This record gives sequence, C-alpha cells and structure tokens, in this order.
Amino acid sequence: MRSKYFFFLLVVCTAVALGSCAKKIGYGLVVWGGEESPVQTGQILPIQQESQIQSTYLIKLEETKELVEVPTWRIRLFPDREKAGEGAEEYAPYLNMYAYSQRDGLPIREEADQEARRVYKLAEGQLVKVLARGEKKVEISNLEDFWYLVLTEDGYQGYCFGYYLPVFSTTGDPKTEVEALMARDPMLEALQETAWRPEYFREMVDTGRIDLTSFGPQFGFFVDTQAKQVRLVTSRRAQSYRYERIDNVGANRYVFEGPDIDPSGIRVNMQSRQRIVLTYSWANQILSSVLIEFPEEIEEIVTEERERRERLLDIFMSRSRILGSTAYGNIYLEEGMRFRWENYGGLGGRIFLKKVRGSGDVDFAYYLSDALAASFDGVITFRFDEYSADEDTSFLYTFDPAGVRLEYIRPQSIENLEVVRRDSSPLVIYFSFGGS
Repeated sequence: MRSKYFFFLLVVCTAVALGSCAKKIGYGLVVWGGEESPVQTGQILPIQQESQIQSTYLIKLEETKELVEVPTWRIRLFPDREKAGEGAEEYAPYLNMYAYSQRDGLPIREEADQEARRVYKLAEGQLVKVLARGEKKVEISNLEDFWYLVLTEDGYQGYCFGYYLPVFSTTGDPKTEVEALMARDPMLEALQETAWRPEYFREMVDTGRIDLTSFGPQFGFFVDTQAKQVRLVTSRRAQSYRYERIDNVGANRYVFEGPDIDPSGIRVNMQSRQRIVLTYSWANQILSSVLIEFPEEIEEIVTEERERRERLLDIFMSRSRILGSTAYGNIYLEEGMRFRWENYGGLGGRIFLKKVRGSGDVDFAYYLSDALAASFDGVITFRFDEYSADEDTSFLYTFDPAGVRLEYIRPQSIENLEVVRRDSSPLVIYFSFGGS
C-alpha cells in the first residue's frame, strides 16, 4: 500500500514539473560553461525545455544526444539558430575574457551608471566572466576606465566599473590565471616601468602653449630598478636618490626607502595607472608633485615648438634683419635665434634687468590674450647673455610697411605664457626697417 502511495506521489510531482516546462523554446548560446558544466563556453545548443522551478534549461547535446540540465544564467536564449549565430559573432571578442576584483565590496550595478542600483558586491579576488564592454572610457572621481557587463559564478549579472577590475583573456583555467595575477602587483609594475611626466605637460599640449623652460624629455620622475635609483627633475630642481626597497604601505601607496632618502621616504600615491602624486622632502620642506603617463613624443613636440618660434623670427627677418631707432640704436637679427642690440641708450637703466653688453637670444615664447590679439601682431622677447634662464625683456609688436612698433611689457603683465594687460603709460619705441 505504501509503495503504491509513493508511486502515485512520484507521478504527480513529475506531472507538475513537466507542466511548468515549455518545449522547443529555441537555441542557447553558452556564455560561461564553467569548470564542471557539460557544455562549453561559446557553444550553440538546442533548448528543449525551461524549468521555471529549477531555473534551468533542458538541453540536448548534439554529439551524444544526451539531455542535460544547465542553469539559465549560463545561457543566452535566442528564438532560432540564425539569431543564436549572430549572437555568437557579437560575443566572440569576449569568449575567453574574464576579470577579477582587486578590492572587497566592488559593486556590480543594474546599469552602467555609478548611481544605479547595486545588485551584487564582489569579494577581493573574485572571478567574473566578461560579457561586454562599453564603447568609451568614462571618468568617475578622477578614475578612468570602461564599464563592463559581467557575470558572477553564482549567476548574478550587471555592470562593473573597470578601474579595480583587471581584465584578462585565457583559454585555460581562469581561476589559475587569477591566482597568478593576484601574486603580481600591477600598480607597482606601472610605477617602476613608466617615465612619469609633470601633469602640466598635458595642459601645455592641449592648449598649444609649450614652455620650453619646463617642457622636455629631461623633466619627470624616473625609476631605475637595475641601479635602484630614482631621479626627480623639475624646472626648479634635479635630484637623484638611491633606494634599498619599495614598501607597499596601503592601497596603491608606496614608499621608497634608502640611505640617501629622508626618513619619511619618497612617497607615491598611485591614483591610477596613469597618474601619481609624489611627496618628498627638499630643503627641510615637504613638497608634492602630480605626474602622469605621457605617451606623446616629447622630442617631436619640442621640435615643433622651436620651429614655430623660428618661423616668427623669419617673418621679422624677411622684412629686415636690421631694426633702427634714432634714440635707441640698432637691433641686428641673426641666424640661430640670436640678436645684437647696439647703442640702446637710456633703455639700459629703464627696462633691462641688469647691465648688459648687448647680445643674446631672441625668442617668441609668449602669446597674446584675446583682448590684445586684435591690436598687436605678437610678442618678441630678448634674453641677454647676462640674464638667467628665467629672465627676459619682452615687447608687444605691430608691423607697418616701414617698420615695427615695440611696446614694453612688464613681467607681471604675463601670466601662464600670456600677455594679459598693457601698462597704463607704456614705453613705445618705433624701429625702422634697415636701421637708423
């Protein structure tokens, strides 16, 4: 009697389960087969039934004709084989792509938006399958990366910002790959391998205003792991330090320590793989510098800037190589961006910064503000041989058919390479082409 009851119960349960299934529902693309799954990532298989109760698909293996159950989250469902093939082509770039979390609590969100609802929190080192990637990098709190559509091993799907989510490709065991990657320190590797440049390099290039006194391949922070030496070069100082070790003192924070270094060490905050904040001691002061990865060809940019300045001198020289004033002598423009100024009279005590003999470099380092651009042709600078590298005498200039009008500008009228104002009572000198 009891055996008949159990047989009846089994029939009822089977009927209920089958009643909850829909037959011949389409074709499935396996987005993540998993270690012990009977299906492989990237396979397209016919789906016979879906169990709403078990959240599984009943799939017929084409090789053995065996029916197996696979969790629905491992499958992307399509209505027919053609659509599944199109889906497989779209998924092909991500077929062997995985990622893992570099921090505990990294959120997976419902949408690719930092304000979107959080659907999951990743543990540090947790593996995910990458399903797709956003078209462009986005910036969140000064961090730049892509949004990734990811799938967890327990079936949660959503979007994760990629800054703390290293992505990798493998045809082997992704968990083994994660273990190997976690044993490395990619931030430390980036710190050691990158030639770090001052952040203002980017602003100079973006604005097209290059200051050659502080832009060049010599400026930056450089780590020589072979010699165990770091070198910092700015427009004001240059110093090398030997170090014995690099200590990790927090999340993406490192300290260089050694006999040549202040006891507080040279500290580096890796804000990203492309941006660091360097803190160091100099003359009993604690200073900080922001540096970036700068992929452009620095020598090429320097060459282009020098050529720009040479072209402006050529404009002067095409009119005349000699500029003459009855009161203030002759200016001789020479090859190699040089000049001679003879018989400059009373200018020596009025605008020249120190006593000079009259020769030096001519330059075009400064720009006109928008307010002055309509009234002047440019800015010419004379740097006498007696001047230091950061000293010069500059004039606004305007051409006419017979000569050039020079208007003296004080150093405090120049801000960020731009002449922003004129004197209320400016000194104006007219020089004729051909000399006086």
